[in-house]
Amino acid sequence: MSVQRRYENFLEYRRKEKLNFLWISKRWDPVIAFKQGNRRPTPHSHKVAVLHSPKIQELLDQISRVDNIPKPTLEAQVRDILDEIGYDRNLKIVRWLGLVLTKICLKVLSGIYVNIDQVEKIKSRMGNCPVIFVPTHRSYGDFMMLSYANFNYDIEIPAITAGMDFHGMWGVGKVLRDTGAFFMRRTYTNDNLYWTTFREYVYQLVTKGDLPMEFFIEGTRSRSNKSLPPKYGVLSMALKAFFFSHVPDILFVPIGISYDRILEESLFAFELLGVPKPKESTSGLFKSMKILKENFGNIYLHMDEPISAKEYFGDKIDRSIHSIGPLHKQEVTAEEKKNLPPLAHEILKRQQNATVLTVFNLMATILNNNLAYQTDRLTVKDLVWELTWIRNVVDKLGAFTHIENTEKGVREALVTHKNLIRLDKRKTLRLIKNKVSQQVVNPKKLKGHALSDTTMTESVPFVMLQIYTNPVLQFLIDINIILVILKYKTMEIDELFDNYQFLRSIFAKEFVIFSAADRRVFDLAVNQALALELIQVSDECYQLGTNKKLQELVINAFTTFYVSYDVVFGVLEKLSAETDEKSILVNAQKWLENAISEKQNVHPYSLNLDTLVNCISILCDLQVLKKDRR
Repeated sequence: MSVQRRYENFLEYRRKEKLNFLWISKRWDPVIAFKQGNRRPTPHSHKVAVLHSPKIQELLDQISRVDNIPKPTLEAQVRDILDEIGYDRNLKIVRWLGLVLTKICLKVLSGIYVNIDQVEKIKSRMGNCPVIFVPTHRSYGDFMMLSYANFNYDIEIPAITAGMDFHGMWGVGKVLRDTGAFFMRRTYTNDNLYWTTFREYVYQLVTKGDLPMEFFIEGTRSRSNKSLPPKYGVLSMALKAFFFSHVPDILFVPIGISYDRILEESLFAFELLGVPKPKESTSGLFKSMKILKENFGNIYLHMDEPISAKEYFGDKIDRSIHSIGPLHKQEVTAEEKKNLPPLAHEILKRQQNATVLTVFNLMATILNNNLAYQTDRLTVKDLVWELTWIRNVVDKLGAFTHIENTEKGVREALVTHKNLIRLDKRKTLRLIKNKVSQQVVNPKKLKGHALSDTTMTESVPFVMLQIYTNPVLQFLIDINIILVILKYKTMEIDELFDNYQFLRSIFAKEFVIFSAADRRVFDLAVNQALALELIQVSDECYQLGTNKKLQELVINAFTTFYVSYDVVFGVLEKLSAETDEKSILVNAQKWLENAISEKQNVHPYSLNLDTLVNCISILCDLQVLKKDRR
């Protein structure tokens, strides 16, 4: 199935301008999300409304009475919390940042592509209810790219839920706040006052605000470039306004943001292998400006069809139950909470479908198979042929690939990724392995095993390459599971489905899926595998088909994950009945490091902590392991 989309490179307009300053200084009259009266709310008015809301006032009365703290003291604490949380809006800062961003993008990017037709449709639907943008989170650049696109297309810049990472950075936190960021602590411990204030602030923005909102449903950046299991916290806070009938509807806009080259690719590779993430700092930000000398290709921002909460929930929930009694004394019901995961996974699925597979995503898939499993080295001509072949495959699986000219795209990708891939003297493609010399790290700060410099030197480029392979795998995972099962035994469809369900549940966090979709997804994968001649059926028995080349690639593409999980299983068998997570991770990485140093056929990505942690987590979910917090 070939997917048709029309994209506009709006950065090209900036490139043709004599003065970008004239564009950034344009009269700006953006479309707002939810028009409510003639007077627009302000950041300050939202804070005042939260402080004086019945919910907060009742809580302050209770704390004052129980803890014997004067109420004015508690109100001052709430003001401090709101000053920490709350967004601001300074159009001068928005324009200044937009100009700086334009200059940077023109220097390091070839283009920023947006599906303009859908943007216009979304604009036409804005004004009658809250609108919440829900983008993928693959880079710190995500929220800037969306705000930049909104400014370009005259859509109000959203109020953005941001973590505290940048809050304390001198100058940076203030700039982000002035451009719409509101900040959320990662953990609340037992701070009921903070928790209640934050929830009430989100409720205020949804019910009384006119800006769009934006949050990352995955909760954090995905270092692996794959979807992470969705978080329900902010989603629940936002939907409370709909459940309580304070707004007529909420439109959720899933957005896929795809990068030719991810800004943090090297940092992510080191983090996945266990090197602690450096603390964000202003000085670190200035050091990172060396990227201005590099090329990062294109960025693709795809807005999917909005999901209407009113249409999605339909008669699944009864909102009238909240009409009995004061709303500030009520919470989201168990039935309403039960309906959150399906919506969250639908948003995630739409994000995946909004992904644009770049030339390098397909190149990485081919090179990974070629380099990791030591087959013949490829020339550019070989790669162009292979890429055309794999593109035809993923197109049939419903993926969208943005490739206008294959050979030109390959040569441009080699320039963009010259830090990772090079042509050797024989004109064949090789990974660049830069010698890694690590600083001494406190072992207590490590999540896993302290890998040697030799292992890091060998592993980092393979991990970086896998990061670009991973977006392709979401289109192959279900077919892979079917192939792995049939590789060992032919079977009828019901037995195949039972085996599929088991293996799919094992990888439910590695390749996120909502369990209710299992049979439908399975049937689709079987039909796709039959169409690609990966499997065949005879006398109602399914077996491997005749397309051996594609079988090999699909199986090899996932071998690293099977190896990681298998090693965790082996470690658990040898450790004592009661152990801690770090011991499992350390022992798994030690085993894998030894296997790599002994030149066993183990892909270095098997060392990555995300996969090892996912394995432990799913075993807990399946009650194979029991986790106690101490």
